[in-house]
Amino acid sequence: MANGNIQYHSLKTREGASSPASRSRSPSPNSTSRIPSRSSNNSHNNSRISIAKAILLVSVSFMFLALVHVSYSAQYEDGAAATTSSSGDLENHQQQQQQKPPPTTLVTPKPVVPNSPPVTPQEQPPHTPAEQPQSSEAEKGSIISDTDLTTTYRYENGTESRVFKPNFFKNGPAGKKELGSFLETLATRSWVVHQPEHKLEGGTEDEEQEHENDDQDDDNHDQNAVPGRYFSYLPMGGGNNQFTSLQKAALLAKDLKRTLILPPISPNSHIKTWAGPRYSQFYDLESFIQKSGIPVLEWHDIKLTPENVPGGFGRQWEEFSEDFPCTANGGIGVSNTSLYDKFRQQFLLKYVRAVASDDKTEGKSTDYKYARDVLLKDTVVAAPAAGAAAPPPPANGGVVVDPNMWKCLSCPYFLGGPDVGSRTWAEVGVFLRFNEKTEAMVDDILDVLLGPVTEGEPTTTAGPGIVTTGGSSHKAFRPHPQFIIIHLRRGDIVNKCPAGMAEKDCIVQIEAIADKIDEIEKARRTEALEALKKTMTDDDPASDGRNYAHKRLPVLVTTNEQRREELDKIDRLGWILLDHGDVEKDEKGQIKPSMTKKLGTETRFGPWYPSMLDAVLLTRGDYLIGMANSRMSILATQRGAAWHNHKTMLM
Repeated sequence: MANGNIQYHSLKTREGASSPASRSRSPSPNSTSRIPSRSSNNSHNNSRISIAKAILLVSVSFMFLALVHVSYSAQYEDGAAATTSSSGDLENHQQQQQQKPPPTTLVTPKPVVPNSPPVTPQEQPPHTPAEQPQSSEAEKGSIISDTDLTTTYRYENGTESRVFKPNFFKNGPAGKKELGSFLETLATRSWVVHQPEHKLEGGTEDEEQEHENDDQDDDNHDQNAVPGRYFSYLPMGGGNNQFTSLQKAALLAKDLKRTLILPPISPNSHIKTWAGPRYSQFYDLESFIQKSGIPVLEWHDIKLTPENVPGGFGRQWEEFSEDFPCTANGGIGVSNTSLYDKFRQQFLLKYVRAVASDDKTEGKSTDYKYARDVLLKDTVVAAPAAGAAAPPPPANGGVVVDPNMWKCLSCPYFLGGPDVGSRTWAEVGVFLRFNEKTEAMVDDILDVLLGPVTEGEPTTTAGPGIVTTGGSSHKAFRPHPQFIIIHLRRGDIVNKCPAGMAEKDCIVQIEAIADKIDEIEKARRTEALEALKKTMTDDDPASDGRNYAHKRLPVLVTTNEQRREELDKIDRLGWILLDHGDVEKDEKGQIKPSMTKKLGTETRFGPWYPSMLDAVLLTRGDYLIGMANSRMSILATQRGAAWHNHKTMLM
């Protein structure tokens, strides 16, 4: 750039300024005019030629330097952009990604295959609106199948995606045929033998000794499920109720020695979309499989279906659906009118009640042991007599499906028994932890709300190398100041108060929670003073605690409360309200002042993230106060205490 400028000014000098050659040709003011001689003319012409050559040389040099400068600038800008993208914060990155329109595709990551080596999460094409792959042909990969109804692409990392064309939604029978049968997919599925990671990589004797317990876990894992036997269920209710169903279904799969096929988080009365995200978007299923010994697949791994569909398709989805045999329980699925799940629509499954001959309750039992015993009795298939011909293949040329391969229960949520609650947590829930990506997003939120840790300030207790009851050591969280967090369940709970009962007698009041926080702070102060006294001598002037300075912990609040008077109470107490909304602007485009820090979570990441990130935040508080009538609070207290050894309570 500098060289180009120097040449540019040099060129200007030659064109407009008085050069030595031009000065030699100019007549002196005191000289007389005369006719030039032949030699002077030749000299004059040679001088002109020299000047022309010089100008030509300078011009060529300038053009060359200009080209070099443009090339260098382009490379620098590309490098700077890449550096900014990689080093910039998550918010800027997601805002840029949000501007990209998501294509109408279904991306199917590598399946979580029981007894198979783990799949690196980064290899999986993400499913969130902010992270959909761009629609350019190069990024879609190579086309491996193209029909009038769909186009299937294969990526370099081995994953595949299917794009559904408009014609697909106009022909139910043809679309149904092209999607294929989930039962036939399971029947032809190969079973991969698992090898522990440390055995594959090789290690020293010390490392082998260190992983001795892991070997035992792997042995238990290999023996737990019978290859080619699967179990699934219908997800019902809100997200936390669905998680409760998941825990009980996983326990059933373990008792039945079957692989659990995990439905996605289903749309519900709180989040109304066509399709729900897979659990692996938020949870670490790889770690869960290894630690619980329960093999898991996800429905996305066995059936490709549309995630975004035309509006009218919601009224005709059953035309594209295949039969979905499932045993009713708790009265859910006794008749089709009892089913209210969205999972069947997303995966185009038509519920067909599977009648169990041993079920004397007509599908209305809610006893865990009873349901387990009914499901344990596989269908008896008579072997052909000696010398008899083998049964003919299916008329449609399809795959012969083993009737013992598939088991399903309509609604595990209602199952109960003497030890069901303790077993579901100890054998399932404690192992199903959030993945590192989701935890990192919560770190970003805490960075915004709490700021950096000051020198000497105590930090959150889940630090590097923490091995929890869950049995694994996750990547350390970023250090943050200690804090108290409250889950204030209101909204729909207020509406459920019995007629005639005062609200203060129905739900916990904010004033009572404030008193509880005062008790926590008093206990913290007492513990700190006792610890301080143990480190001081009798002649220390601060031994009586007079110089002790106590700082109250910040208080974070997650709530669905909307009433202004209740939110004002939170503001006056100085508590920090989690606000996933967007900043608001006035008619002049100026940001309106707000009592909360707007996180913009739903706009940046999609409708499933606000509640999920709140669930993670609740586990992070060094002190958690939850509501006893909230399933979300109950799960949060279990997670916070078991994973991080935090102090939790329900009011």
